[in-house]
Amino acid sequence: MAPTWRKVRTYGARTLVGFGTVAAVLGVVAVIVPDSVKDQWWLLLVCAAAGIVWALVGLFSAWPSQRYRDDRVTIRLVQGDLFAQRESALIGMSSTFDTDVNGGIISGSSVQASFLANVYGGDVARLDADLKTKLSPASPIDTIVKPGKTDVYPIGTVVTLASTAGVPYYCVAYTDMDCSNRAHGTISGVLRALEAVWDAADSEGNKRSLCVPLIGQGAARIPQFPAEVAVRIMAFSFLLRSRRSHFSKELRIVLHPSDVDSIDLYEFQAFLKSLVPK
Repeated sequence: MAPTWRKVRTYGARTLVGFGTVAAVLGVVAVIVPDSVKDQWWLLLVCAAAGIVWALVGLFSAWPSQRYRDDRVTIRLVQGDLFAQRESALIGMSSTFDTDVNGGIISGSSVQASFLANVYGGDVARLDADLKTKLSPASPIDTIVKPGKTDVYPIGTVVTLASTAGVPYYCVAYTDMDCSNRAHGTISGVLRALEAVWDAADSEGNKRSLCVPLIGQGAARIPQFPAEVAVRIMAFSFLLRSRRSHFSKELRIVLHPSDVDSIDLYEFQAFLKSLVPK
């Protein structure tokens, strides 16, 4: 795994910690056996080398991954294209289920735009038809006057759409649009949406791996919900739901390359490990 600038900074600090740790050990030895380290200046090089090696091992370590044997699930963090994973995925949408990319309602750089391009070949009319069919049993809770779609569905509404290969995609409402088509979300809305997707995967996913993008960022940025918090909430929510029933064998959090620097990979691995039952 190639290093990022954030990791370089992080492991630069770890180099100093490693140097200090080895130096402290040598200090203890010097107190107990003074003659063993007297005039041994080369030991400073040993301290420096030990710190650098320890830091570099972490710098080029594998991406965070943790197996929870009791729950029969794995949580992984990967970098890449969500749609190249060839697994079911969460697609975040607004509560109006707007789809207009060309008109600027939906950002062309969003996961939803990539979903339209990769799964529907850019055919927004077909996507709208599928959404309308799947939403027909549900009742809107409100209407809003704005360009685009105006029916408002509850946060946490999930529409399951399948690709031609039969891969299920869970389109979930987790933000609201205002009259100017600006998306607004909350942490409670994210939690509700995640729980709804886990339930949908339990009913329709056949226990296959489930991929999720880094939600709550970008155009739908949620205050007090930085990327570091987002990955932890997604992982923790998934694991708690898995302990109620085994609905998926793996949660794969897929980072776009531009998001990698927003996550401390070493700390996230430590967080995943902390969730292993003692």
